[in-house]
Amino acid sequence: MTTADGTVIGTTKIVDNGSAASCWNLVIMGDGYTSAQMGKFANDAQSFVNTLFATPPFGSLRRAINVYRVDVSSKDSGADDPTACGGSGAVAKTYFDASFCTNGARRLLVVNSTTALTVAGGQVPQWSMVMVVVNSTVYGGSGGSVAVYSLADGANEIALHEIGHTAFGLADEYEYYLGCGVDTDRNKHPAVEPAQPNVTIDVKAKNKWQDLILPATAMPTTDNPNCSQCDTQPSPVPVATVGTFEGAHYYHCDAYRPQFNCRMRALNHPFCAVCNRRIRWTLERSMPRMVQLVGSVARTSGHLDVFWPGTDGKVWTQWWDQAPGQNWHDHVPFPIASNFAVSPAPWGEVTTVARVPGHLDVFWPGKDGKVWTQWWDQAPGQNWHDHAPFPIASNFPVPPEVGFAALARTSGHLDVFWTGTDGKVWTQWWDQAPGQNWHDHAPFPIASNFPVAPKSYTDIAAVARTSGHLDVFWLGQDGKVWTQWWDQASGQNWHDHAPFPIASNFPVPPAPGTVFAAVARTSGHLDVFWLGQDGKVWTQWWDQAPGQNWHDHVPFPIASNFPVPPEAGLAAVARTSGHLDVFWTGADEKVWTQWWDQAPGQNWNNHAPFPIANNFPVAPAPYTRIAAVARTSGHLDVFWPGADSKMWTQWWDQAPGQNWHDHAPLPIH
Repeated sequence: MTTADGTVIGTTKIVDNGSAASCWNLVIMGDGYTSAQMGKFANDAQSFVNTLFATPPFGSLRRAINVYRVDVSSKDSGADDPTACGGSGAVAKTYFDASFCTNGARRLLVVNSTTALTVAGGQVPQWSMVMVVVNSTVYGGSGGSVAVYSLADGANEIALHEIGHTAFGLADEYEYYLGCGVDTDRNKHPAVEPAQPNVTIDVKAKNKWQDLILPATAMPTTDNPNCSQCDTQPSPVPVATVGTFEGAHYYHCDAYRPQFNCRMRALNHPFCAVCNRRIRWTLERSMPRMVQLVGSVARTSGHLDVFWPGTDGKVWTQWWDQAPGQNWHDHVPFPIASNFAVSPAPWGEVTTVARVPGHLDVFWPGKDGKVWTQWWDQAPGQNWHDHAPFPIASNFPVPPEVGFAALARTSGHLDVFWTGTDGKVWTQWWDQAPGQNWHDHAPFPIASNFPVAPKSYTDIAAVARTSGHLDVFWLGQDGKVWTQWWDQASGQNWHDHAPFPIASNFPVPPAPGTVFAAVARTSGHLDVFWLGQDGKVWTQWWDQAPGQNWHDHVPFPIASNFPVPPEAGLAAVARTSGHLDVFWTGADEKVWTQWWDQAPGQNWNNHAPFPIANNFPVAPAPYTRIAAVARTSGHLDVFWPGADSKMWTQWWDQAPGQNWHDHAPLPIH
């Protein structure tokens, strides 16, 4: 019943991702475990840790988290279980005085939080959250300053729910206190806005999660017709729809939750989008600088090069060749220059182009507000370390903001695009003709006027569908996808026409931070892809045939159903003129794909998206980029940064036994 009823034995760091000063530190302690049961406590704690990192979004945020197990023995097993709540009447002498039946609810299991926090502070002074596992199979748990859970069926699910309270300030989203049909004083929520981010009394959720609600979603999304009881109607909208669902924060009416179901409402459901966002915001502050940006290129059908920004302020590369002894693991990655006069910007995307089979150009934004490049050529004396990186212009009238694309429309010409801090899309070019080098002219915006400014930090996609034509795409501040084009024909330069949106109407707005992918599978056809606010991947297309212009049809999702909402990263490739493959990372911390083929019965909606491996040994890094390459018409390679700071890949080949699920992803270094 007091600290005299047990002993603090010691502390073990069971997940180590760095110093306590730099990480988010979870402390797990036990109550109601005797000294002979310390092995059981260690197993119970490890079981929860395994569940935690298998639960999105924690897997991709693992590098932010340290876990400490504090062994504490008690004289007795179990916890107090008062008869006042229908309990057994058991009284247990335990170190933290665990007891069910708080506030008249048997499920409310608490410990002496002052004692728990004192022990945690003595063992792990820089703790971020304290959790106590109670050695009882009676169902119960609680949040508060200390999270508590029992070993009832679904124990780890209970723990995840309680972590939501204690670590991330989330409210209970269920609509009762003692139980549906039991409560008589829970009809209408008081007219006071709750402090927690995942419940509200505002039917429009204006100040909490309105940015996640699609314009077409009804508000409220559900409306309880009888406030004297829990709402029994099923969800009227697809799973993962964000809206305002009446019944939350222990009340039947006048309080709203973001989604129909969530782990904060009912166990064994994922965290809703609002809860997921709060968890990420909390933990990402403790994430080490992750390698999240990746560029790849196949300069021949038997060679691959991958590039990424390293944590040391350099751009790194690794390569693969089909020749014997030149596989990924036959050599080590290396920086593409001996010295970087200016480090890449922290947010900088690396993009690469092979304008001929024996030449590579790599581009990235620098910390000095310039766009930098480095090149390699197979000719003697032109290796990576034989020369230094340099900015692609003598002067940048406006610093780059973000958004970055590069392409080679001929073997002797390069074009680079980026968004500037002035709300315009800028470009710079190089040509092998005399007097047309990088520093022989200045960067410039690709339009005289932007009717709608690009959205801050928008991504950019660019494509050359012929050697004399360029198309560029970005997200506008109006929530539409915009484009501008250039053609070498007279009167069709950048400033001879204005940018415009690629559709008259966007049924679902693009996600604010969406990545874009654009593909020209023939010289007269374009496909553009982006992430929508509805958790789907969307596309729009253009064809030079009459009646198939941008505004002759509307954008649409590339699948009827997305089993898991896309989270980030987007890449698309046309391995033949009649086939498309699209890749993205899902909220389940896997890489997903969907494909289209011009053959009958193989359209987007004729099959479902799927993950490109049965198992991902390491989750993709949070909000990672993806790169995809078709080095032949029958082979695909996909690359992404993992949560372990390594670059990972998975491949597909049309040969028998070489499908996506016939082998596992692997790190390329």
